[in-house]
Amino acid sequence: MHSWNIAVGNFFFHYRNALFPVILTAGALLLQPQIMFDSLIADRILGILGAAVALLGEAVRIITIGFEYIHRGGKDGQVYAGRLVRRGVYGITRNPMYVGNALIMIGMIVLFGSPWGYFILIPFFLFVYQSIVAAEENYLRSKFGGEYHDYESAVGRYLPTLSRVAESFSGMRFNWRRIVRQEMGTVVGLTIGFILIPVWRTYYLNGIEPSKAAAARAFWLCLGVLVIYFFLKRLKKSKKLFNKSASLQN
Repeated sequence: MHSWNIAVGNFFFHYRNALFPVILTAGALLLQPQIMFDSLIADRILGILGAAVALLGEAVRIITIGFEYIHRGGKDGQVYAGRLVRRGVYGITRNPMYVGNALIMIGMIVLFGSPWGYFILIPFFLFVYQSIVAAEENYLRSKFGGEYHDYESAVGRYLPTLSRVAESFSGMRFNWRRIVRQEMGTVVGLTIGFILIPVWRTYYLNGIEPSKAAAARAFWLCLGVLVIYFFLKRLKKSKKLFNKSASLQN
């Protein structure tokens, strides 16, 4: 990997939580949605396809976290790994979380329905995730040496190595409590995106009057989602939902 690519990856890894929401918000405001191909049918098909791709991305994240906790999610804004994860979904693809993230981004941009989003935002986020992967791989090679080299040789970077499925998931159990602990924020953000994007499209394409009823429904739906989110967070802090048997390890 080129050193500049690794440097770009380290930059975006450090600032991703602050930069990504700003970039997506700016895209929603500046990149105008359209009725794709001037066809309501085609536009709806693309919207359904975008939502399906985003849900697939979230499913990848959920399955990954449910079977094996992520021990290389960074520390103090820097790439970090306490150990090399090689089981669960990580046993068939080296970067399942970034595959899931990329699918979510692509799906939500397609759902938004801006041609400029296709040509600007999708390539941008694919480049960013590729750079972050390059930075992580550079770190992992340096820290784990031959162990990572063997892993790299056996498992694909993005596409799953299906011949390893049985071995990777042998003896593992899906930990749904960990999903609630680790993935609530992403699920809530995705759900709110599904609620607000159609409202913004209605407002932009048809004006304020036709969007008022949709905006009111969206307000109550978002409020309900947030109430559930904060209720689960409270349970998480009180440990009423989780017991000692629901450890971070399988």
